[in-house]
Amino acid sequence: MPSKRISGRQLRHGAPEENLSPGQSLVIEKRGGKRFELTRIDAGPANFNEQMDQIFREIPPEGKRVKTNLARLLLEDRE
Repeated sequence: MPSKRISGRQLRHGAPEENLSPGQSLVIEKRGGKRFELTRIDAGPANFNEQMDQIFREIPPEGKRVKTNLARLLLEDRE
């Protein structure tokens, strides 16, 4: 895994993690000798349909089911 080194001062004056590629890490060395490592991890592209399915599973339906004819409703609204 490729890594890059910067100082704590450079970290305070910018957002270097935004310039990293997925999987690339950044080592920050402070004057006191402390070292930190930031690694960019991307979850991948979000799938809207999967997110909506998850929301509908988490929120249970309430009340009686009502069948709706959307085409009829649109035609009625236009008239």
